[in-house]
Amino acid sequence: MIVFAVVVTYNGMQWYDRCFGSLFSSEIPIETVVVDNASSDDTLVFIKKHFPNIHLIENNENLGFGRANNLGIRYALDHGADFVLLLNQDAWIEPGTIGGLMAIAQSHPEFGILSPVHMNVDKNKIERLLLRRLDDCRTTDPALFDDLFFGRVSDVYETKYVNAASWFMPRKTIETIGGFDPLFFHYGEDDNYLHRVRFHGLSVGVCPQIRVVHDNDRPRPLYDSREHEVLMLIEYTNVNKNHDIRRDMRQHWFKAIKGFVRGRKKTAKDHYAAFLWLKRHREALEESVNSNREKGLNWL
Repeated sequence: MIVFAVVVTYNGMQWYDRCFGSLFSSEIPIETVVVDNASSDDTLVFIKKHFPNIHLIENNENLGFGRANNLGIRYALDHGADFVLLLNQDAWIEPGTIGGLMAIAQSHPEFGILSPVHMNVDKNKIERLLLRRLDDCRTTDPALFDDLFFGRVSDVYETKYVNAASWFMPRKTIETIGGFDPLFFHYGEDDNYLHRVRFHGLSVGVCPQIRVVHDNDRPRPLYDSREHEVLMLIEYTNVNKNHDIRRDMRQHWFKAIKGFVRGRKKTAKDHYAAFLWLKRHREALEESVNSNREKGLNWL
């Protein structure tokens, strides 16, 4: 079985030794492809010098997380990958991570994506972003917590969301779902992909006995400044819902007028902004949903 790791890099020198070193220390051999998003530090020089066996794709511009990963995924498929591990540049695997994931994938083919549990750098806590999702029983199978408490942990538990810092995907998942939707530049692309996985009848799983480290407990100002737009994209590209965008545009328009008449300037402004955003993106949103409801190598 051939396993490819795809890592998107961008000015991440502080992590490369641990990230790439862990991949080359895996007990299961891994082919590694790095897609660099036009880093302005010494990323390319460092990789070529210290990790010459990495397959390096050099972008002339920052394509964002999803589009860059698509290049790496396409490379992996073209070179015979049976499994693809998407790994953030600020994450690194444990010695038994890949073997454990492969065994679970082979014994549970209903799972299109498997994720290890993300630990913090000190390996004494679960990463906060993942923990917020795992402790929500509306998102993750509540049996996980019963089993942890009573010491009867299973290999994998279904969840509706796990961030894409460490996704392990069989080839059939990619051939069914495709790549990341290019409508998303950075943040939200993993939500969109997970919606598509479930739409096409596959499950998403978290594996509590398999671990990776993810150095992610830090502020994310980019997401904060674009949060509303990202949430709108996630909502309107969800293939499991049937949005009537024209109807929603009319509703935002009338609510904007009502807010203006009643002197509620912020309400009027927010609804007018939503109206304009939907008007500007309507065709792209509809194309996204229509494309992602079809099986195949979309966006790759």
